[in-house]
Amino acid sequence: MVNADQQAGKPQPLNAASDKPRLSVLAPTRYPWRFNSPRQSRHNIENRDFVPMNYISPKLEGITVFQPLPPRRFDLIHAFNRIPVSPTPFLISFESHMPRGFGIEQSTLYRFMTSRLLSDRCLGIGAISEHARRIFQKTHRNNPAYERLNRKLFMRYPNMVIEDRPDTLNDNGQGPIRIVFVGNHFARKGGCVGLRMAEIALERGIDLQVDIVSSIEVGPMSWTDPLQPGYFDRYRQMLSLPNVRHVQNVPNSEVLKILRNAHFSLLTTFCDTFGFSAIESMANYVPVIATAQGALPEFIKHRQNGLMLPMETTDIGEWKHIADDRTTPEFAEVHAREIERLAETSLAEITTLMADRNAYQAMRRAAYVTAKSTFSASDANEFWDDLYVEALNRYRTGQTSSGMAQKPFSG
Repeated sequence: MVNADQQAGKPQPLNAASDKPRLSVLAPTRYPWRFNSPRQSRHNIENRDFVPMNYISPKLEGITVFQPLPPRRFDLIHAFNRIPVSPTPFLISFESHMPRGFGIEQSTLYRFMTSRLLSDRCLGIGAISEHARRIFQKTHRNNPAYERLNRKLFMRYPNMVIEDRPDTLNDNGQGPIRIVFVGNHFARKGGCVGLRMAEIALERGIDLQVDIVSSIEVGPMSWTDPLQPGYFDRYRQMLSLPNVRHVQNVPNSEVLKILRNAHFSLLTTFCDTFGFSAIESMANYVPVIATAQGALPEFIKHRQNGLMLPMETTDIGEWKHIADDRTTPEFAEVHAREIERLAETSLAEITTLMADRNAYQAMRRAAYVTAKSTFSASDANEFWDDLYVEALNRYRTGQTSSGMAQKPFSG
């Protein structure tokens, strides 16, 4: 029997219990979305480029329009960070601030972006960490519509395919301690710390090798780097140290080979909301040397599955100097002191740990177990696939104001 809504051509609620419905989902193409989506989906997910509105103006970073061709009807959009300007219902995942509108919080555009999140077309707001959830709640705590926003909020960690495989490190305890750094934003991610570790190790006769996989991007393209002329000259010279190997533009298979033969990966970052490279390291049994900022303390536990170095942070977990004037000599001095502190602390921690091989091997196993139990794609596939159906059903039955179903997440 056909009801009045069906006769009018209105979308009907999905019967989630009958034969696993398949939806048509529009999603972005970029790297972060893959970590925050189903890796394998029963739905038809089409990845399309979006218009980089921030190229028009940095103030437009928080919104986006997807490539409209070829024309196709989608059931919903699963966006990341940028709010889609479209009549299609959407879910959005985010890594720190939502909406993204730095310095324009009192503007008409910011109010428009917030209204999009409050609209019935916004089916859910997915923080990728507790860190992101706290930032969202602090951002909107004085909004009269806070409770409506908070009902849409949920947390789901990123995911990746993690193989069931043994540790392949070939280590007889006779070679150097091998550290690997991977990241193009070199200084922001902590690459200078790795170079300084190598220099100190040479001075002290410590057998240490540092592999740098990076295009060495420093300066204005990063929001944490000193802008003093010549500041990075010293660190560039360290790339030629005999215990440093610098490679760039290598295939991912080669990067994984370097990583799997490392004792530690280095993410002594000055600013990272999550640090997807940390998951990739731990999934390959490689403990991470990380700074206690962003989401990293949520899953890296000091001397258990990695090394967590203290850092002075704000109440939302960002480095306390992130808003300082980067053009000043004072900021350059603060930055250099922090590199020195992190290098000395890291070197002391790893030399102590590597003296106890049993403790080190236990740390490798714990890193892998953490990755497998917390970030496995197999759990995430089911979570996202089911959530798409449930959220769209709420929308089609007019229940969007009732909030998200707080589905369990691994870990």
